[in-house]
Amino acid sequence: MAIITVQSLFSGAGATTIVANLSNALLRKDNKVIAVDLCPHNDLRLWYGMPIQQQGGWAKSYINNTNDSRECAFRSDFGAIFFPLGYVHDQFEELTSLIEYNPHRFFSWLSDDPETLVIINLPSQSIRLYQALIEHVDLHLCVWQPEPRVYPRMQAFIQATGLGSDVPDAFVFLENAVAPQLELNRDISDIINHELSDKVTANVGIMRDQHLVEALATQQSCYEYSVAASANADFSELATWVAQRCSRA
Repeated sequence: MAIITVQSLFSGAGATTIVANLSNALLRKDNKVIAVDLCPHNDLRLWYGMPIQQQGGWAKSYINNTNDSRECAFRSDFGAIFFPLGYVHDQFEELTSLIEYNPHRFFSWLSDDPETLVIINLPSQSIRLYQALIEHVDLHLCVWQPEPRVYPRMQAFIQATGLGSDVPDAFVFLENAVAPQLELNRDISDIINHELSDKVTANVGIMRDQHLVEALATQQSCYEYSVAASANADFSELATWVAQRCSRA
């Protein structure tokens, strides 16, 4: 079973969008995929058509030591299996501690199918979860956008995690919302990519596409919303790269 974690470098960089649309792209390539929300905002469910008023999820079941995770799984109209977190703000610290204590139990609870790709949406603020899981995953995508916050946030993240001296094999920076036609976006993208080593960067990025915003507003993946959206080609390319990367891990 391949484990992929996705985490925004800063809030709003697009990890949840990546998880939802990457899982859809992998599913369309005939992979078995489970998308899991571990972000307390509980927003991943909105990409899969789950009613806003429906607030249940997997977190309380895990805290309460429920044996069968399938009771917490949902299936979207296009066949994607996902685990919404649910609203557990008062118990999120307890949940984090349980996962930190035994990551392998957490992974095996989510799925025991060796052919499944499990994609986990991590909260951007949690260095603890990153550090607890990074040595146990096949791929960690750290999502950033070329905008003014990226440089100081990247420096702070590198310092907090020790990336400057020791980069885990699973770690990769993924650029999101690339807009070469916008001068500031292009300049920041060029600066950051110049400073990052090829070893820690994905060789595919996601271009900015208004269809993604519109798709979320209709609670659909981008492919469902518009087959012709340019973002679909980006996510398809990313899905191929991720599958190949995980098969080598």
